Amino acid sequence: MELESIITLLDENVMRGLRNCLNLLLWGTLMVISHCAIAQVDTTFRKELIEERLLRQFEDLVSENDENQEELQEELLEAAESQRLEQKLNLNDLPADLAYSYLGMTDYQYYQLQAYISNYGSLVSLYELVAIDGFDYEDIQRWASIVEVTKVKHKSDFFKNLFKRSKSSLLWRYSRVVEPKVGYDTSRENHYLGSPYRMAFKYQFNSQDKLQVAFSGEKDAGEQFFRGAQKYGFDFYSGYVYLKNMGLLKKLVVGDYRLNFGQGLVAGSALMSGKGGGIGGVRRFATSVRPVAPMNEGAFYRGVAVEVGNYNYTGTVFVGHRSYDGEVYEEDENEEKQIYEGSLGYSGYRRTETEINKSGRLMGLLCGFDFVYRNRILKLGVRALHTQFDHEVLPSDKPYKLYGFSGKGVSNLGVDYQIVVKKVVLFGEAAVAGTGGFAIIQGALFDLAPGASFAVLARYYDKKYVALAGSSFGKGQGEVGLYLTSKIILTPKIDFNLIYDYAYYPWLRYHIDAPGDAMLASAGLAVAVNWQSRLDIRIQYKKKDKNQETDLYVNGVSPFHSTRLRAIWNYNPFDVMRLKTEVSYALNFSKQFSYLHDGILVCQDVGVDIKKIGLGIDLRLALFDVDTYDERLYAYENDLYYSFTINSHYDKGMRGYVVLSYAYKWFHIWLKCAQTWFLHKTEIGSGLEMIEGPHKTDVKLQVMVKW
Repeated sequence: MELESIITLLDENVMRGLRNCLNLLLWGTLMVISHCAIAQVDTTFRKELIEERLLRQFEDLVSENDENQEELQEELLEAAESQRLEQKLNLNDLPADLAYSYLGMTDYQYYQLQAYISNYGSLVSLYELVAIDGFDYEDIQRWASIVEVTKVKHKSDFFKNLFKRSKSSLLWRYSRVVEPKVGYDTSRENHYLGSPYRMAFKYQFNSQDKLQVAFSGEKDAGEQFFRGAQKYGFDFYSGYVYLKNMGLLKKLVVGDYRLNFGQGLVAGSALMSGKGGGIGGVRRFATSVRPVAPMNEGAFYRGVAVEVGNYNYTGTVFVGHRSYDGEVYEEDENEEKQIYEGSLGYSGYRRTETEINKSGRLMGLLCGFDFVYRNRILKLGVRALHTQFDHEVLPSDKPYKLYGFSGKGVSNLGVDYQIVVKKVVLFGEAAVAGTGGFAIIQGALFDLAPGASFAVLARYYDKKYVALAGSSFGKGQGEVGLYLTSKIILTPKIDFNLIYDYAYYPWLRYHIDAPGDAMLASAGLAVAVNWQSRLDIRIQYKKKDKNQETDLYVNGVSPFHSTRLRAIWNYNPFDVMRLKTEVSYALNFSKQFSYLHDGILVCQDVGVDIKKIGLGIDLRLALFDVDTYDERLYAYENDLYYSFTINSHYDKGMRGYVVLSYAYKWFHIWLKCAQTWFLHKTEIGSGLEMIEGPHKTDVKLQVMVKW
């Protein structure tokens, strides 16, 4: 049958098939629910829940920001690390960000917990929660294995115990692709100047949770090491000295840091822009200044930041700089004025002469302040930020970037608020930019019942609004949208959530040459079958516009439909063994494009942890059959500690890996070997990254010493 005929019958046949699949899914779910109704349940929050949430965020971010995947990967790595807990959370000393993101507490619950501790003193038992308004026995069941109730320790003299009560760690990592890449052929005119391995290290010192020092370095594959352009060894160094919680001094950072204020309109992390986070992804929890010493180049500032105050009043001032990769040249032969051409990005690569010449050619100086007032129910904040460049930035010649930044500097001013009214949280932020644009975010969270919550977020970003350090919900420039989400805890065993998002774009976008809209809807179900297993199912539908080449001069724009289904089953048959089965399916369709393609990915993981001898083993075998890159499917992979991998799968083939780890007291070592094999390819990649052959093999080695 011809493709046009298939497209014509799609509305009747394919949609009927999708409805049948959903019916089967519903009946299967009911069978699972009926089983778990009589099963003993341990609803421990497993790390797979965090991994799945980060995976959904990454998929959504990549679909909107194809040009910045590596930077997003780095920020997700930090998010994963921030939520990787090595010890139980103490309810008597519980930070708000972990209460919301890790435990899933509502604002009302957290407020009532803090009020109870303030009025009656520290908790003496976990079961004391049932006496606090907003909590019930089901909450205790969910948190029993990851929280504790202990007295808050009062620190002794800091300087006297500076080194007596301190911890240090040193981490070293090595990785490389086994197969030779074209870029290492020195007979080519353009080739990589360095060796094919990547190496990184990180040292951390922590004293009484008041003083932290970190220092890291990294060399990418293809870069030189202690020679040529890298005479000082690693091409990238990072570090900081961090003092915190010393009287009125809340934070002092000298070195590298990231900023996160309000809802991100002026300064924030790219993670907030993801729409797949559900209730937990609607509102930002401002961390103000956060020191970083990443082992990958990314978007951070190097300078000094100070935060002072108490619970009610907090003030932050900061000054820093960061560099960008591009080209700088004279504007006119008779003038000394230099201008910068290129996007405001930083790849961090210095593998070839061209990359070295473009590296760090533009310097941006950032300064600003943030002031916050808060009490039990109200929070108000105001912030201002200015960025100044050493060269003038040229406007982009791409039509969709017509309203992007150009010039030598830009200023931003923002005001945000949050108020708790019984079981309702209202929050928002408004900001203006020196470019003449403005932006508004307004949201609300509703605790409808102990096990039901609902959130709504409306956003408006003027197409002229530019915030170089900002990253808020959605695209952040030239967008009007409404986001709705809900979460229902049907029983201690069953969670159900829904997401709906609609956005209108009044200007062109990346690969979309006309104004238009986009829509996303998804539903997820998580079932704790019993204390040994958990089932997570999510289906997502997305509609967005896409260019259609109608003639040589003008691109037509037509709707593009995408449906994705993911099912993950975690099963722990024994205390030492973990099993995980994951099935992902993607279907993309466009009637105007005469386009109907799909893809499927099946992963099987086996994990073994023999804690008595400190040995850990993780295995995976993945099979994939994906028509095109547009249907690519992502999967979270187990990796080295302090590492984070979300791998994309497309074409036809298989991927497998093994991760071995061994820990003995102060010493820990990891080894990962992974290979992707394509069935019908004779070469992988393109340009200097091309590999001749049907397979690609990665090897990683990591050693960490603690004392």
